[in-house]
Amino acid sequence: TWPQRLMYLSTMWSYFSGFAAVVYFSAPIIYLCFGILPVKTNPIQFIIHFIPFMIANQCIFIIASHRITTWRGQQYSYALFPIWIKATISGFANVIFHQPMTFVVTPKTKGEISRPWRLIRYQLIFATAFIIAMVVGIVRYATGRSPFIATAINIMWVIFDLSLLKILIPAVRYQGFQPNQSLVKVEGIS
Repeated sequence: TWPQRLMYLSTMWSYFSGFAAVVYFSAPIIYLCFGILPVKTNPIQFIIHFIPFMIANQCIFIIASHRITTWRGQQYSYALFPIWIKATISGFANVIFHQPMTFVVTPKTKGEISRPWRLIRYQLIFATAFIIAMVVGIVRYATGRSPFIATAINIMWVIFDLSLLKILIPAVRYQGFQPNQSLVKVEGIS
């Protein structure tokens, strides 16, 4: 049916969100380091239009999720951008060039990978770039090469992006449930 086809289209379209995340993550870095704005506008006009959009966006998330928090989903949506990109490229190569699918699901058990930090290397590269960009942006502002409002907005954007990516640190450090550990420690019971 047409509703099913639209749902399938929506599912397929979601894989392109990895590329959108790269653009979203790159924009504040480019501004803070080089002074190139992603949108040519007055910063005040940008805030006047952007803040209501973000509030409406979050309200829609709340309504669509029946008031269940969507923060974790938003974090994973952005933080998993390399996986979405790899899946998209692999699927495209399979359909167009008849190449075998190269995308595999990430390991689920502790012993399946020896270097778990490698799984989040691209996110760590962006996190490092965010921190460097904040320092460069502050220096550019302090030396008069960047206006306060645009610098402040982009620094807040970088802080928000870091809060999106921070989910990956505990995820990669997670050791899983250890069978010899008890879930609840009760005094007097051995």
